[in-house]
Amino acid sequence: MVVAVGQGLYFQKTTMNDPSPDPQPSSFKQIVRTLIEATPEWWTSATLELVAPPEGLGRGVSHLIYNPQHPRDIVVPTEDLMAATRELELASLAQGDSWRRCIFRITQEQDNWRFVAEFER
Repeated sequence: MVVAVGQGLYFQKTTMNDPSPDPQPSSFKQIVRTLIEATPEWWTSATLELVAPPEGLGRGVSHLIYNPQHPRDIVVPTEDLMAATRELELASLAQGDSWRRCIFRITQEQDNWRFVAEFER
């Protein structure tokens, strides 16, 4: 399902192994916006991989940002991105969701950005 969630942003969510309730879409918008800001201007796509520790959500998640087309570019998560992913983590906890891994993929299509969020449970 594709749902518009903001100017130039589109949301498509895929879940794996569990039909748990969706986290707040505003968390997704904030993550995507801060991810776009964190990546180099010449990137037209990026992947953000969030991994929960073995103990589960609530203790922070690891962040990896990459683009296979630009393997030498190193991108570090900004404070704003860390805050946005923490909001997602806390919203997930509040809803009883226990994902182990979440992957945001963003792609620029002309002036618009599209993204997909995949949750592995």
